Amino acid sequence: MSTRSYPSVAVVLINWKNYADSKKCLISLQACSYPNFKVVMIDNFSEDGSGERLQHEFGEFAHFIFTDKNLGFSGGNNVGFRYALQEKFDYIMELNNDTEMEPDFLENLVWSIDDRPEFGAAQPLIFYNGNRRNVIWNAGGKLIPALGLSLTKKEGKTDLSDVIASETEWTTGCATLIKSEVLRQTGLLKEFFFFGSFEDVDLSMRIREQGYKLWFEPSAVVYHSVGSSSSSKTKGKEGFLNPIVHYLAQRNQIIFIKHHTKNIFIPLAVTVQFGKMILYTAYFLGRWRLQKLRMVWKGFVDGLIKTYHD
Repeated sequence: MSTRSYPSVAVVLINWKNYADSKKCLISLQACSYPNFKVVMIDNFSEDGSGERLQHEFGEFAHFIFTDKNLGFSGGNNVGFRYALQEKFDYIMELNNDTEMEPDFLENLVWSIDDRPEFGAAQPLIFYNGNRRNVIWNAGGKLIPALGLSLTKKEGKTDLSDVIASETEWTTGCATLIKSEVLRQTGLLKEFFFFGSFEDVDLSMRIREQGYKLWFEPSAVVYHSVGSSSSSKTKGKEGFLNPIVHYLAQRNQIIFIKHHTKNIFIPLAVTVQFGKMILYTAYFLGRWRLQKLRMVWKGFVDGLIKTYHD
């Protein structure tokens, strides 16, 4: 089969002050067997020279775009999405830079939905990276819209006997292949999410609202260094995870509820979140992580009282 028979794919990555992970990801992508893809690397205003170093080493393999400010995960990806749509790629592969993959992951994803017009996007089977490569991180997702909850299937499991290709209710922004024609209909990621969570669940919901289904393809395998971009390498008094991550995760969940939960269920969904806040309070007070406690409550309140729109 000639190269022209393969749909074109733009693989969109974001680098933000993470030369080591981005380099490993690019090296892994260089080993991919799919013959018709282009890497689009967005340097999200790193200011540490990591983007320039990567461009010097991989400039012939990837197309580099440098932003003039930190646009967050949503905004940074949208820069790459716009480029891919402008260049008329058939597919856009949204991929975290702290991932590595099996060489056939991309072709297995493409062929899983290419001749199936009812499917708008697909995600691979994702394992933890490092010394936990046999442990599942994400094998598709389940939604409970009435409670504003998104759940990950099979997380922490090692038994693959019942991990099968199937329809999924949402796909993770860590690694999702999206048909360009579908993204033109749904619009891009909502940039008010910035970073943290739920921008991918929101996009999944909008894809489904356009009448498309989502696919989980376990023959496509990715390994994810979970938390690499949001955690410190050394433990401080607030732990490893940056407090802003707690703010954004809680705020974004409330935003998601306001946008996608039916009005009749919103009080119930917010009550569930309030219960979670009580647990956060006990946990953070018990470890005297007061900045995290303040930020998670700020995220809860901001999500409730502020209005977020494009």
